[in-house]
Amino acid sequence: MNNIYFLCGLPRAGNTLLGSIVNQSQHVKLTANTILTDVIYQLQLIKNYEIYKNFPDEKSFNNIIKNVFNNYYQNWKVDNIIDRGPWGTPGNLELLKLIIKKPKFVIIYRPVLECLASFIKIEKPINVETRCHQLMNNDGIIGKNLWSIKNIIKEKENYIIINYLDLINKPSNEINKIYKFLNINPFNHKFKNFDDFSTNNIKYNDSILNAPLHKIRTDKIQINKYKIKDYLPSNIIKQYSNLDI
Repeated sequence: MNNIYFLCGLPRAGNTLLGSIVNQSQHVKLTANTILTDVIYQLQLIKNYEIYKNFPDEKSFNNIIKNVFNNYYQNWKVDNIIDRGPWGTPGNLELLKLIIKKPKFVIIYRPVLECLASFIKIEKPINVETRCHQLMNNDGIIGKNLWSIKNIIKEKENYIIINYLDLINKPSNEINKIYKFLNINPFNHKFKNFDDFSTNNIKYNDSILNAPLHKIRTDKIQINKYKIKDYLPSNIIKQYSNLDI
């Protein structure tokens, strides 16, 4: 049985950078974007099927859900796993608590407009406004993770917030905060000339995406400065300017 914790971060807020550093440790591994939220949700939907309702053996069925993490991570040779995903949305949180009664969450936060501008900067979509709305709706990658974060805070779950700028400017301090919160042994990390993100000997395949979203600078940790207004139209800035936690 691994210790399972959860990373709920806005995309373009340093999640991949954090994973590249944390995964140097032999004590803990941080995952890529999880599929387990969908796995658990799809399993739960089976309860709506006629064949289940005809013979509703809930106790046996729940054994599948309760062992999702154990089964998925059984070959990961590490004591602590931080699973990255929108675990805080109301539905995901309810299902998660069927498995882990008191989950711990690490929230990585960056202002919403900065995340949105970062997406537009790297993806270079033809229709910026349409893409922004796609990213920000409740099924969009920014909107869903923002909803997740806000619900974790609203429900007074057990969480710690790591701000993007602090992670960039003081990575050692912020990672030690995470380790202390999760009761994980500290590690002497490299913050220069480190490897790209990988975990369980697998790397992201960004060729299927609109842009290399998980490519990071590895020679040193440094913020890439740019102006939000250079990438987002004024009406988008106005519409999404008051959503931060």
